[in-house]
Amino acid sequence: MLSKVNSGFSLLEVLVALIVATVALLGLATAQLKSLQYVTNSFNYTASIVQANNVLERIWPRLCELQHTNPALYNDADFRASLAPQIDAYTLTLPASFSNDLLVEISWEDKRLTDNLENRVAIVGSYPTLPVGCTP
Repeated sequence: MLSKVNSGFSLLEVLVALIVATVALLGLATAQLKSLQYVTNSFNYTASIVQANNVLERIWPRLCELQHTNPALYNDADFRASLAPQIDAYTLTLPASFSNDLLVEISWEDKRLTDNLENRVAIVGSYPTLPVGCTP
């Protein structure tokens, strides 16, 4: 009785295992890349919320002036520049005129994501109406 003892793997088995492992690793690399893209977009979303809240907070000290003594201040270039985000990657959009319910929009561009969704955050700040005799 003759028996043939196989020891080790054949070259074909090694090549098949290598191809399967390569495909799996490429899939993991693609998933990691997408994950990093979404994390970056999430960071931009969070940072834009902070920027929009910052705009609303910067208006508070000038609220009396905007409501009563100098409404034209809202359209002043220096005042608008003081409200702009500190990071150039974000763009501020404000309504043409001031109102107590002020819509603040911050947008950013992320060319890495191809989902064609708008990268924008909109927050409405509601200010109280101050009395006419308030001091700016």
